[in-house]
Amino acid sequence: MATNVSERIHTLQDVLDALSQQASAATTDPDFDPREDMGEALYLAGQLMAIARTTATISAMMADLWATNTGGGA
Repeated sequence: MATNVSERIHTLQDVLDALSQQASAATTDPDFDPREDMGEALYLAGQLMAIARTTATISAMMADLWATNTGGGA
């Protein structure tokens, strides 16, 4: 089971890395001026909020898997 859990954790880490890249790409040199285009700024904020929530969920999943793998879970 440990190998399976390790594989799952590595897969989730890959997803976290992809989310980090997505957040970085969204905030690096945006092709609009947020002070002038509030609609685009709001859309970007929504994207970043979704990425943050997904990242938190995946991080919790990884912690639960790690606890299961090490016997630290309830």
